[in-house]
Amino acid sequence: MDAALPNLYGLSREALAAPLEALGARGYAAGQVYRWMYGRRVLDPARWTDLPLPLRQRIAETCRVDPGRIEGRTEAPDGTLKVRIALHDGRAVEAVHMVQAGRVTLCLSSQAGCALGCTFCLTGTMGLLRHLDPGEIVGQVALLQEDRGLAGDRFNIVFMGMGEPLHNYEAVLAAFRLLTDPEGFALSRRRITLSSAGLAPAIERLAEEPKGPRLAVSLNATTDLQRDRLMPINRKYPLERLLAACRTFARAHGDRFTFEYVLLHGVNDSDADVDRLGRILARHPAKLNLIPFNAVPDRLPFHPPPRARVVEIRDRLLARGLPVSIRWSRGAEVRAACGQLAVQS
Repeated sequence: MDAALPNLYGLSREALAAPLEALGARGYAAGQVYRWMYGRRVLDPARWTDLPLPLRQRIAETCRVDPGRIEGRTEAPDGTLKVRIALHDGRAVEAVHMVQAGRVTLCLSSQAGCALGCTFCLTGTMGLLRHLDPGEIVGQVALLQEDRGLAGDRFNIVFMGMGEPLHNYEAVLAAFRLLTDPEGFALSRRRITLSSAGLAPAIERLAEEPKGPRLAVSLNATTDLQRDRLMPINRKYPLERLLAACRTFARAHGDRFTFEYVLLHGVNDSDADVDRLGRILARHPAKLNLIPFNAVPDRLPFHPPPRARVVEIRDRLLARGLPVSIRWSRGAEVRAACGQLAVQS
């Protein structure tokens, strides 16, 4: 496939109209191509049988329909699959297929690398290489569906892979619309969760979307001093600014959002941390996911608390009547778990 050709994959109906009309297509062809690419997941123009044969040939000669390509697979003992997806310009990203209690979840990347530099996240060591476009984002879904034989819409999506989704706002929301369009991937918006490290203005912008994904906020600290050290974005949008944005989102959507708290042994897991965390949670319409840190011994200088301490923290918060659970990560043995995705050159 010639990477220099314009790519139709990732375009909306409206955006498809101009390139197709330039090839002599009638106006309704954009809707037909849209349904073939996203609704039926058929990416070969030769098989778009409700379009005239000469038009299909012109599309094949002058355009790409390119969602990316799986160039590597690594499977963990628990069945979690991490795939490396090659992009048209030689970059690559990682995405993950997980199954737990019969529920399938796809973890997607929104950027190649990440600019935010959270000190406990391996992706942050890459820096930001570039944003992904909408086709490169939904392409991860299409490729994993084909690779895993996933039919229909009975799976969940989390934007928790490489990158900060709200730093690539326009492309991520465009991908979200393709994923939830009844003539596209036809997923319920309630099956899609976006995780942010704390871009407060973008969370407020997300609150204004008439239909948007569920929100998870990566908190990971209970004081600004502590969060500044772990998550540099906090220096620009401190805790109270971030929490105000979360309240705005909750009021706008009527949804209970999620706080994520990565537990770092000896860093953010003291009794005082737990007490402050409980007070924050009590003031917000949110549930809490405790995530024991997924160690990368040769790259990141942190460790998870002992399992008994993780359970103790959960139980202390539950005793206060707060909605909290532990998210035991999957795929850590192959660096497919939370905070472990990175493409090393």
